Amino acid sequence: TIKAELNEAWALISDLRNIGKWHSIYKSIEKKGEDPQPISMFSGESGVVQILTLDSEKKLFKYRLKKPGELPVNNYSARFRLEEGDSGKVKITYKGAFYRKFLNNDPPPEENDEAAIAAVTKMYKDTLKKFEKKLVSN
Repeated sequence: TIKAELNEAWALISDLRNIGKWHSIYKSIEKKGEDPQPISMFSGESGVVQILTLDSEKKLFKYRLKKPGELPVNNYSARFRLEEGDSGKVKITYKGAFYRKFLNNDPPPEENDEAAIAAVTKMYKDTLKKFEKKLVSN
């Protein structure tokens, strides 16, 4: 939970062209018609994202990375949900599911289970810190 106004937090999340204001890896999603969409990353790499849900009523953003870019994962999907918390706070749920990048047996170290879990865990922690910092600074 973070101290923030729910609608202000949602406005930040739902502006996908400026996702880099709150996300640690994704710089922008170029919203061009139907899915999937190109996604730019701060590393300079690019990927492809499919927006599954962007629901302002439920304050829910669900997506699937069709091309994960720098993340050593396959079949990555995630949800970012905001809910009204106690005393002017917002409860944030950010979770996902994925496979390691190398799907066959005996993966190289940079594409194994540990690498995938470490990269996604770091992304979640860094993104939540950046999201909170951005809301507090507004």
